[in-house]
Amino acid sequence: MKTNNKLFISLFCLFFLATSLCFSQNRANYNYNNSNYNTDKNPSQTLPVATILNNRMIELESTVLMNVTADEYVAMFHIEQKGEKLKDVQENMDKRIANFQKGLLELGVKENEMIIDFLSLVPEYEYDIEKKLFSRTYNEVPVGFELKKNVHIRFKDNKILDKIIAKAAENEIYDLSKVEYFINDTDILYQKLRKKAFELITKKEKLYDSANIKISKAKKVADENFQTFFPFDRYRSYEAVSKGKTSFSKNSKINNENRTPSAFYEKLDYDNIECIINPTILEPAVQLFFTLKVRYTLPKEEKKDKTIYILSPTGELKKVNLKE
Repeated sequence: MKTNNKLFISLFCLFFLATSLCFSQNRANYNYNNSNYNTDKNPSQTLPVATILNNRMIELESTVLMNVTADEYVAMFHIEQKGEKLKDVQENMDKRIANFQKGLLELGVKENEMIIDFLSLVPEYEYDIEKKLFSRTYNEVPVGFELKKNVHIRFKDNKILDKIIAKAAENEIYDLSKVEYFINDTDILYQKLRKKAFELITKKEKLYDSANIKISKAKKVADENFQTFFPFDRYRSYEAVSKGKTSFSKNSKINNENRTPSAFYEKLDYDNIECIINPTILEPAVQLFFTLKVRYTLPKEEKKDKTIYILSPTGELKKVNLKE
């Protein structure tokens, strides 16, 4: 019997250790960097709270989220060109852009899907030192020009972005400023969200009616709202690094390595969202959020008259009406 107990305890410890390892792997590097692993603290979790407005008022709400893959994308590349002579600056800039556009055409990007956005052309100055016997004079003198432009590129297949970046790098263009996401027929998508939200409210009304809380015939006031969340606003950064803990002497010189932060796409949290359309996301998606709130005002209960009969001392039976 003791042997069986020891075997059970050993298997339990092995299972617990394996389970802990699985969960620790799922935490990923972001949680490694952003948690202190204090076992005394539980993860924070805010749960929804039901609120009774008053005896005659009930409020119902439905929330619907839809994940949508973008139909089109626009990538923006920033280009800078500097030089002593304005003519050389313009020619070098035009050459880089022309070669970049040529490479884009080879990838299948059409001419009407590229636009050059002029930003600025400014002279550059430096200070020339004029030395005298007892003083120095700093004179600002022109030394060249700086030209800045953006190239906007529209494409539909997000797999081509890597090739576009490679073509940009071939022409010494390394600054990908932004990638915008666009979806078509947003009105149709929001009508789908609205319809789903009303279906959820109708189901709730039927449940209340079945519980003898007749809200389907109550006076209703409704409000709705929607919002679009784009991927470029949903990226989070972190540093996946473990720093050594030691005590340094007062006169020590500490040289830290320059670390580039990591980033990842974080979808809108699914907590407290009642219905999610296309919940699983493989690539960054546009998230459409719709909320519908309905307030029901129940009718006042009608006061019924109560009738009682009083027997008078003379033996006469009198009827008396009392109101509640």
